[in-house]
Amino acid sequence: MNAPTRTQHWLPWMVAGILAVGVFALRWPTFDFKVWNVDEAIHAAVARTLLDGGVLYRDAIDQRTPLTYYAVAALFRVSGENNIRAMHVLACALIAATAFGLFLLGRRWWGTVAGLWAALLFAVLSSALFYPGDTYALNTEWFVACFTTWAAWAFWRGAPAAAGGLLGLAFLSKQPALLDLIAPLAVLAYGAWRERERWSRLAARMAVVLAGFATPVLLVVVYFAARGALADFYFWAWQYNLQYYGPEAGTADRLLSALRAGQLLGAHYPLVLAAAAGAAGFALIRVLQLRPEAGEQAANPPRLYLLAWSATSLAGAAAGGRDYDHYYIQFLPACCLAAALGLAGLVRWTRAQRAERILFPAALLLSALVLAQLGYGVGQFRGRPPLPVDPSLRAAEFIQAHTRADERIFVWGYHPDIYLFADRRPASRYLYASFVTGLIPWTNTAPERDTAYAVVPGAMENLLHDLAAQPPAFIVDCSAGPNRHWQKYPLDKFPVLHDFIRQHYRVVEAGQFVPQGFRLFQLRASGQQAETPLGPPDLPVAIAATLKLGMVAAGLEPVRASAPHGANLSMVEGRLRYFAHAPSSIVYRLPVGGGALRGGFGIRPAAYAPENKAPTDGAEFVIRWRPANGGELVLLRRLLRPHEELTDRGLQSFRVELPADPGGELELAITAGPADSATSDWTYWSDLLLETAR
Repeated sequence: MNAPTRTQHWLPWMVAGILAVGVFALRWPTFDFKVWNVDEAIHAAVARTLLDGGVLYRDAIDQRTPLTYYAVAALFRVSGENNIRAMHVLACALIAATAFGLFLLGRRWWGTVAGLWAALLFAVLSSALFYPGDTYALNTEWFVACFTTWAAWAFWRGAPAAAGGLLGLAFLSKQPALLDLIAPLAVLAYGAWRERERWSRLAARMAVVLAGFATPVLLVVVYFAARGALADFYFWAWQYNLQYYGPEAGTADRLLSALRAGQLLGAHYPLVLAAAAGAAGFALIRVLQLRPEAGEQAANPPRLYLLAWSATSLAGAAAGGRDYDHYYIQFLPACCLAAALGLAGLVRWTRAQRAERILFPAALLLSALVLAQLGYGVGQFRGRPPLPVDPSLRAAEFIQAHTRADERIFVWGYHPDIYLFADRRPASRYLYASFVTGLIPWTNTAPERDTAYAVVPGAMENLLHDLAAQPPAFIVDCSAGPNRHWQKYPLDKFPVLHDFIRQHYRVVEAGQFVPQGFRLFQLRASGQQAETPLGPPDLPVAIAATLKLGMVAAGLEPVRASAPHGANLSMVEGRLRYFAHAPSSIVYRLPVGGGALRGGFGIRPAAYAPENKAPTDGAEFVIRWRPANGGELVLLRRLLRPHEELTDRGLQSFRVELPADPGGELELAITAGPADSATSDWTYWSDLLLETAR
């Protein structure tokens, strides 16, 4: 297309102003929401560490490339720390800038109408297509979308080095943007093939783009090398994703993820999807023709760029194999540009046909229907009920009220939101503890799945070093409830960390916060001794003596037994039942290890019966072995939630092997469920039999 005439020079300025006003108007009501998604909290926590002089990946860990963290740190430097409103304003600015870039690009390629459509579609869909928590948050993908859009504009303005540099910035925002480098290289190769250029000339032109791409990347490498964090940068920004995060999704997951963008558009804006698909098909046919006319040959490079950009950005969005809506922001600019080509091209084509009087009004009607669909979609999204504020807010407010501004806290969980809500800095490099436990969001979350294979080597040692170096005023244990699947990581599964907390901290306000799913530990005052753990027996000796552990030769009485809400031994349906209301603990001392323990456990049916107005919320059964020479080994751990899970009802059988140690203690413990509530926790062991190795 020809460049705009002088009389049209005012149009871009008007469009830029309308886009800025329109985008801010659409998103203004969302600015003050606490946190739209967990990534915002991570960025805020990292930014505060950076402003304190820390270095990303060494002093604050996340797994994306670094640009967006430093951008938020710069934003906080100007607007004030933890300024969530400023983060949302920045997201608006990125969206408006991207929409304006699409206007310029569409206008240059296919005319003013195409440019206006591209800008309008992006401005609307960016605020009324995805899940609200992904739509309104300052996601890394908004940076990627902005940089890749302006890279396309720079490339078409004859500035390949600048285009490469902008694509380098996109890659430094998020790794999958690396694929978008293919689009300009494909157009250069296509032009060289059509014009029969020498390969040396093609290589030189490609080298300019690649040099532009490499420049910001190399500057970042130099930055981390100068701060002694180059190995950390490589591991967390690249190796971790290839070794741990990426393999959790298979090829089938990635292929299915590629369909997500089409599903979203088809559900809310089917006409936009049809326009984009039609334009992509038309462009593909034109690019693949062997003998295009001169006019078609001139129009094919923009079509090829659009096709390549659409394919690479969609592949980048699907690379993670997860259906998180914000991943598809990366694909949105190319998609909107394709739809704009379809809508504008259809009107232009109908005017060129002999049946213009029939087809042209039909094309205009289709455009009007698209506008109506966009307006309806905005109304639908604006009418959605607001998202609930995260339940950790109350615990965070308590911490804020009981700490000084310079004190730090640590969150045992996947809840960096608490740092933001409490307005307190993290005490560890691990802003969320999944690297210590092996949790990969949100794939290996099943309660029965062992995630030890994904624990980063040395993570627990690093965590303990951090906590000892600057002891946090509070530690928040998120395993007290189903907080982002953290109930599968109770502290007693991590004895070294648990011992550290018991030695230096005390539980506060358990009655208030444990039912909300959080357990708060406060640092003990200087000189205050650690509390002595509650020690059984608190059962009468006569009752404890009845809880003999069955052996092939003879029974074995417990050395300690604790069950504040009662325990007894009885025969039920021909089985020997050790009723021990949760929480409870029965400890037996074995003179010699080895052999096995078998039996069963469960929760009485009345605890979850329909007529029970206060049913059990579940209980966890744990068998531990403590050898005489020290240490602890969990032999069995199983959470039963029979009110919610049918398979957790009835008797659950087990058999565990005992280590061949020179004696030790065998503990059968039952905890009071996810919220630490003992209501209706009518729990029992059944037919316990010890098979000794002697």
